[in-house]
Amino acid sequence: MRCMMIVLLTVGFVAVEVNERPVAAQERVPREILLSEQRLETLKRRIEQQTEPTYSAWLDLQSRAESLVDRQPHAPQHWYVPGFYRDAAGHRQAKQGLQDDANAVCQLALCWRMTGDPRYARAAVRLIDGWVDTVQTTSREDDSTLSFSYHFPAMVFGADLLASWPGFSIERQNAFRTFCREKALPLNTMDRNNNWGNWGLVLVLACARYLDDDDLLAAGERRWKELLQRQIDDRGHLHHEVRRGGGRQGIWYSHFSLLPHTIAAEVLRVAGTDLYDWRSADGRTLRQAFEPLAGWSRDPASFPYWDGDPALLTGVSYFSYFEILNQRWPNPNATEVLDSARPMTARHSAPELTFTHGGLLGDGPAEETRR
Repeated sequence: MRCMMIVLLTVGFVAVEVNERPVAAQERVPREILLSEQRLETLKRRIEQQTEPTYSAWLDLQSRAESLVDRQPHAPQHWYVPGFYRDAAGHRQAKQGLQDDANAVCQLALCWRMTGDPRYARAAVRLIDGWVDTVQTTSREDDSTLSFSYHFPAMVFGADLLASWPGFSIERQNAFRTFCREKALPLNTMDRNNNWGNWGLVLVLACARYLDDDDLLAAGERRWKELLQRQIDDRGHLHHEVRRGGGRQGIWYSHFSLLPHTIAAEVLRVAGTDLYDWRSADGRTLRQAFEPLAGWSRDPASFPYWDGDPALLTGVSYFSYFEILNQRWPNPNATEVLDSARPMTARHSAPELTFTHGGLLGDGPAEETRR
């Protein structure tokens, strides 16, 4: 008899019932969570042909990965992150290990898939195992859930890329799946209505795909649509975020909401559901939010929620996700800032977006577009 469990993921206060497969039944195949196998082959070809912006981003990525092959895991026995606005130094220190380990897993896994060099895979699996074997308890207090929601998905993306490496045994992959189910998923913040909800959504969707949980994936899709409709006003502004810090942090927090929503859309696209042009009942779209943010990123002085010196605005350049959106809807402002900032990476969930998505609309050679 298949065992059943209830994963309490609040989506409009509805508990989602999830079928949990016995972990031993999982097959040793990639789930294609953020990157399809076809996309990975396209990236290899672009490296061989030195196609930009992929090639310069690849050189940048490989250089970073070389510095990570001896990295040891920085996993705590108890996961807890204090609130940033109460204890900024403690917040950064507590989450730094997951941030750097998860991004390293993703970066090392990408390098292994591009080169076949087992040093990269070995280092990535060592980091994954370190978290699975070390973390015993987790807190939901302060910023513990948010920090896990925006950093852990990179480890899931990397683990998926490593599925076929012989050194990542079925037993260790199943242990990581158990960790995703029992430790990671309960920390998601998908029920929140501001950027916390977007980051929790990324965690839920990444785990749903890694666990082959179609019910959880469907719950994430519904929440993606809800958040889009609730967060964007009729001008395309993210009304929960634009006035943060008196407006000074408004562009940063708008990026900090639209970045995860874009990553979530990409996970759903790779899973077979393209929501990029989805329109809510009152006309809200992802493009509607992207275009004003692209303009503010190129010309911060045009940001209407801050009357002070534009140079004091924070996080204006955190727009690596424009690599995805600007291929869909070419925008001169986004094109200009991307051209000046490449190659780009990010600290949260999806490092190396210039490498993985720059100059690419779909997954195959026929869908390569502007360079």
